[in-house]
Amino acid sequence: MGRRYRIGSAITLACFFSILLLLEGCSSPPPPSGVHFPITNGSHTLLPSAQQRILIWGDPLLASVADEWLRSHHYSNILMPPQIPYPPSDRQVALVTAAEVNAAFVLILKREELKEEALIQTSCGALFNITVEVRGLSVERGASVLRGGAHYPHCVERNEQTVRHLTCQALATAWGFRSAGQLEIPSHLACTAGQNTPAPNH
Repeated sequence: MGRRYRIGSAITLACFFSILLLLEGCSSPPPPSGVHFPITNGSHTLLPSAQQRILIWGDPLLASVADEWLRSHHYSNILMPPQIPYPPSDRQVALVTAAEVNAAFVLILKREELKEEALIQTSCGALFNITVEVRGLSVERGASVLRGGAHYPHCVERNEQTVRHLTCQALATAWGFRSAGQLEIPSHLACTAGQNTPAPNH
């Protein structure tokens, strides 16, 4: 009787642990831990002066963040996007519009939202692989003079805070306030002035 009880208990315990392992295998993997900082790229050959007029060209959220960022870095002559439907990535339309309002520069911002292909996650599930890109055009030259981009290596929530952080980091890299790459720079610092002196035009 005692031996039969011990065998039954062993089988019950083995079944219990098997179920636990099965459930653990079926659950979705947790998001990567310890990865909090965006990866950025960017450079410039020419920056607008504080007095020159800048036209911002992008969707309302990106434009609003760029407006705040420029003002915190001592730019005040800023024009927001026209309140009409327009192709946000159409460089020629942006240049023509900037010339019409006597802007010296146009800052084009766009974002991409994917469900896969993050650097360290192949599938995002309920999250997103989000990239924000910034490009600055000189109206006089008709050419790109600055660029910046930012994305997280893992999938993230699609919300205003995520987009704001990526936009600030992309702008800070394009202006030379931070180096490209994945650096331990909190995004709220990239949204304010007074970190470093921008790199010289080159």
